[in-house]
Amino acid sequence: MNYIDHIKGYLSRAALLLLMAGGALMAGCEDFLVRDVPNQTTDEEWWQNKGQLNTALNNLYKPMPSGTITYVNHDVKQSQASGYPNARVEMEALTDNGVGSANYVSYNAFTAGITSSSEDVCNKIWNMKWTVIRRCCRFMEHYQQATVAPDAAPHEGIQTVDRFAAEARALRAFYHLELFLFFGDIPLVDHSTLPTEQFLVRRPQQEVVDWIAGELEGASHNLPVVPQTKSERWRWTKGACYAWMSYLYLYVGDWANAKKWAEEVIKLGIYDLYRSTADPADSFRRQFIHEAYNNDTKESILTTELGMRQVQRRLAPPDGGNGQTGLSPTASLVDEFELLDGRTLDELPADEKRAYQLDPQPEKRDPRLGMSIIFPTETFLGYTAHPWEPSHKDAIGKEGSTKTGYWIKKWANETDRTNYSSTDGGKLDFQNMRYAVVLLNYVEAAIELNQLSDPNIYDYLDDIRDRAGMPPVDRTKYATQTKLRELVRRERRVEHEALDREPLCQQRRHVELAFEGHRLFDIRRWRIAEQVMNGEVYGATPPGADDRYLAQTRVFNPNRDYLWPIPVGEMNTNTAMEQNPGY
Repeated sequence: MNYIDHIKGYLSRAALLLLMAGGALMAGCEDFLVRDVPNQTTDEEWWQNKGQLNTALNNLYKPMPSGTITYVNHDVKQSQASGYPNARVEMEALTDNGVGSANYVSYNAFTAGITSSSEDVCNKIWNMKWTVIRRCCRFMEHYQQATVAPDAAPHEGIQTVDRFAAEARALRAFYHLELFLFFGDIPLVDHSTLPTEQFLVRRPQQEVVDWIAGELEGASHNLPVVPQTKSERWRWTKGACYAWMSYLYLYVGDWANAKKWAEEVIKLGIYDLYRSTADPADSFRRQFIHEAYNNDTKESILTTELGMRQVQRRLAPPDGGNGQTGLSPTASLVDEFELLDGRTLDELPADEKRAYQLDPQPEKRDPRLGMSIIFPTETFLGYTAHPWEPSHKDAIGKEGSTKTGYWIKKWANETDRTNYSSTDGGKLDFQNMRYAVVLLNYVEAAIELNQLSDPNIYDYLDDIRDRAGMPPVDRTKYATQTKLRELVRRERRVEHEALDREPLCQQRRHVELAFEGHRLFDIRRWRIAEQVMNGEVYGATPPGADDRYLAQTRVFNPNRDYLWPIPVGEMNTNTAMEQNPGY
């Protein structure tokens, strides 16, 4: 069998076409198309033992979304020399939370409203995810060839080989979920496609949702409740499957199932919000640095190992540790944080609201504001940034510096600042899913089901707010579906459109989950992007100015931009593929 005949039997049509359209493959890349692990062995020689299965499985985890661009041997991206595009923190440049300022990946076409089917980011994510989906299929088709002795004491009664297969199944479902979130209705691939299955077609939304959820639930049966070691929080568990099922159902507005699977996570009884013993008042911020990981936090449900390893490089000020400031927070985000007494800026008299807009005064606001954002001239980790000094490296608008006058504090930590080097980077994982997300999923779903008598609505919100140092929910003020919807959106800036939703309510709920990669999908599912992603974007107020810094002007077409375009390579070679509207 020649090389092309060999790969045709195993490679998903979508991935194959994109890889071929991308031009010549780099030397050393060919092996993974045949065997999924770069080496010179055949399938019969490779799938032999537990160690080989473990190596192949680890390769399936590599394309999990990171927080910042990491460049950590993502071998599925050989043709992606310009960087790893699915970095969820930096991808908040596609939302009203931040403005992109990196020179290694560009989201400018999206914010300018000129995205096309040739867009580099779209092509790379499509290619990457279909390639690893094919690898997952191949793993599940070959793992039983290996001779693996039964575990003498299997973890939670699950044999290692069965857990490996379940992880591959969960990963395959998750990568389908990612494609669905970006591109809408997608093909479903549950086996290595054959030449007779050349042209994959998009499946209806309900079929996609049912299949992904079914695969995650099926995988959960052979996954443990608790990782075998605390260093394995990056591996899929029952809780991770349930949490992402809740997230999927939340995205499509299936409130009953969203609540059901969030409740299944809660009923496991192993997760909790992180509370620091070293500094309880700083617990929220410390959940995102090494302290929580070292103390075996119970809030992490699923992480990407070393997914924030370049946080110092990608988010810090240029003169504060060789940073490149890949994402700059916006004034819109700053305005969402309540005052300490629970009032919003919209509840203040016009002159008082304006005063807070020009000078945020974080000491009088929800503590999560000061825990999430570095303000102009603030000293943090021993460094004072200088965004208003034109000749300084940190000057606003300079290449590699902030675009708004603000920097991200969330994720920044002394350990990685002290030990950072351009070759090694930091050691911090990225949290793909944490318990606070699940609690907010439950609350949102219960509110949308109009189950306002459910005491968990207030209890879960109170728990999240108390951890941050905010007062309990005012039961009198937030007693209706509309007002509770407003509150929960302010807590997470993550929800869905309803028929009676007010414009103000639609723009809330991003305080808790800012800079974690959720906002992009939430403004889509709420159908509010045309409100929050059109027009002028502002930053901090320069000294002596009477208005905030104009950082960017954006354009969003609601008839097109809610979905990304199917890449041109796929459209040119797959005659059965339908393009998204407007492209």
